Amino acid sequence: MAFSLRLTFVRRVSSSAFLFRAEVDDEVVLYLLLDREAGSVRPADEDGRPVGMRRLDLNDGTFHSVNADQDFVLLASHLAAQWRKPGSPQREVRKYFG
Repeated sequence: MAFSLRLTFVRRVSSSAFLFRAEVDDEVVLYLLLDREAGSVRPADEDGRPVGMRRLDLNDGTFHSVNADQDFVLLASHLAAQWRKPGSPQREVRKYFG
C-alpha cells in the first residue's frame, strides 16, 4: 500500500529545540519536538511542549517508550535521519513509499 509522510518545520521553540508538524497521507498525525540539547525527538503539543514519555535518542537511535506507536517510530526516525545529514533541521522532509 502506497503512502507518504511529510515533516514541516513550524518554529523554533528554544535555541536548541525545533517544532515540526508530522503528516501521513496529508493528515496531521502529531507534532514532534527535535531538541539538540536534550538529544531527542519527542511528541509535542502545538505549542512545542513535550507530551508523554515517548522519545527517540538522537545519539544512539534508541526508542524509549512504554508504547511507541508505529506513526511515532516512522516519523521520528525520518526526522532524526534528515537532521543528521546537514547537521540542522530541514524546513520540510517528504518521503513517498510504495
